Amino acid sequence: MSLRWKIALAMAAIAVVSTVAIGAVSYRSTRQQLLSEVDRSLLDVESVFRQGQFGRDPLPERGPLSGLDARIVDSSGSVLESTFPVDFPVDAAAAATLGRRAATTIDTVDTDDGAYRVRTVGFARGAIQFGRSLAETERVLDGLRVRIVLWSLLVGGLAAALGWWISSAATKPLRRLTEAAEQVEATGRLDVEVGPDDRTDEAGRLTAAFRGMLAALARSKDEQRRLVQDAGHELRTPLTSLRTNLDVLDRYPDLSDDDRREIVRDLRAEVDELTDLVDEVVTVATGESSDEPAVELRLDQLVADVAERYGRRTGRTIELSSRPTTVTAQRSAVQRAVSCLLDNATKFDPSDEAISVTVAEATVTVADRGPGIASSDLPYVFERFYRADVDRTRPGSGLGLSIVDAIARRHGGRAFADRRVGGGAEVGFRLGPWPPPQTADSHPPLTSV
Repeated sequence: MSLRWKIALAMAAIAVVSTVAIGAVSYRSTRQQLLSEVDRSLLDVESVFRQGQFGRDPLPERGPLSGLDARIVDSSGSVLESTFPVDFPVDAAAAATLGRRAATTIDTVDTDDGAYRVRTVGFARGAIQFGRSLAETERVLDGLRVRIVLWSLLVGGLAAALGWWISSAATKPLRRLTEAAEQVEATGRLDVEVGPDDRTDEAGRLTAAFRGMLAALARSKDEQRRLVQDAGHELRTPLTSLRTNLDVLDRYPDLSDDDRREIVRDLRAEVDELTDLVDEVVTVATGESSDEPAVELRLDQLVADVAERYGRRTGRTIELSSRPTTVTAQRSAVQRAVSCLLDNATKFDPSDEAISVTVAEATVTVADRGPGIASSDLPYVFERFYRADVDRTRPGSGLGLSIVDAIARRHGGRAFADRRVGGGAEVGFRLGPWPPPQTADSHPPLTSV
């Protein structure tokens, strides 16, 4: 059963139950009122009887009985005189009043001619019973019961129609979302229409969230596609070089030892480049979902350790300027970002000049004295696989700075790049508070600082 039917039937049931409850109260009140009027008329006749205004005429000729019936019963319960159209026995309550002057009772008696409301008044030699047919009262109550049933059905039908209309309007966004989800499942496309975004209620927020989820999935899918395409493009160059060197070794078995050693060195260099490329692709593809816990650490000490190890490994001089800085971050991720910055500086500044590293206020800046970054390239330096035209011949995949940017954003911060005064470049990142705030756009446009 659909949600619309459930809501419609629920509203119909509530309306019917409410109408029946109101009708039952109304029916009971009307019945009590009608019986009270009958009892009042019988009490008036009793008052006349007690005042001795009945006289000694036969019952049918006594004026005060107009519209009523009466009968006289002796102390043994035998009917002496009656204007009732049918006979009925004296019940136990009425029998208790026989011969007792002050005793009275009132009750509803069922006869072959229908129900009667009977009031019994005792006197010295028996009792007199005054009665009034309830036929008119029953007709009124029967009509009221029919009206209650009809009103219940009418109100239930209107409530069901209203519930169907309301539920149709309320579930329209849900039906659109269902159709959109089914279309995504059937076609695999994420550019489906999920309805207007002008609603501000829960359904509108759900639609907006669903639209945002599809947009995020589309961005992720597009990034994956671009990553695979770019990685495939970047792999062609080292693979081509490997194939060329292998072909040379195969075609020229009489190469000199020096030539052979040079080719082997080239092969090792290409393998190292491929290894670095694969590592960076894996880092980019999985880095944003790292499960590494964040810990409180001294950023200045972490950078100093990374710089010391890097200097020993490469032989480059690292000049470190830092102030004590405590942050909450993922240790290995930040180490990876610092290493990428140092690799980038070494790549663009192959001289023996010292590389400057500055740490202050959760910010790490690495400065080199290379050719610097052209103003036209600044907005793109953190894009995956991006390399300026003048850098095409340099080693590297173009993924290092994108890794830095991804790590910085994962920590609620951002990466930055600018031209260094006096030549060279300044590239770094700033860490934000942990946990980082959740933003709708996880990839805002990059600007230099």
